[in-house]
Amino acid sequence: MKKNKGKKGEEFEKLSSLVDRQSVLDLFKDIADNNAENVYQAKIKRERETINLLGGGTTSISEEQKKKAKLLESVPQNYGSKFSVFFDELARLANWTEEERKSFHKPQIAPNLINRCVYSRFPPEVITHLLEKNPYVKWCLREHKHYLFLGEDGILMLEKFIDDAVIVMAETSTVYEFEKEYSSRFGKGFQPVLFEEYLGLVGGSSVS
Repeated sequence: MKKNKGKKGEEFEKLSSLVDRQSVLDLFKDIADNNAENVYQAKIKRERETINLLGGGTTSISEEQKKKAKLLESVPQNYGSKFSVFFDELARLANWTEEERKSFHKPQIAPNLINRCVYSRFPPEVITHLLEKNPYVKWCLREHKHYLFLGEDGILMLEKFIDDAVIVMAETSTVYEFEKEYSSRFGKGFQPVLFEEYLGLVGGSSVS
């Protein structure tokens, strides 16, 4: 009988130990769940907190994240050509040959101007995103066009920047004049001497 009671006692102790352990585990789980919920709620509250902007108005982390989601894309989108008119005007200013006009790979001045006059007007984080998503695959060659990684709002900004450039191009007769006038209107850095040396310009002559 004592032996039987001993076994039952041991079984009872084991069962009690298991119950106690499970209670402790349940307690820790409840604490962890509560902490996770508190962290989540704090995150939501923080994202919705109003931020006063230096230039006036307000925003929030949540609003900025929504804007970013509409500004950028993680995978290339199926947008049509965006720089056709830009290239037509640049061809006139730079006196491109017919072969240069039709070539898929335009003269080096084209990507240089696009970077300086279009993409440089985007916020730095947009440029960082584009460079990360669309790196060089070969020397001076990327797999995609940068703008394919822009979202809905990003494309609208791109089109606005291109239109600004095309308007100034239409009002000028040389690449030099365009760069100088564009910089004056939109505050982009422009150093005539360095520009002339880089492109081989003399005074206000056009690029051949």
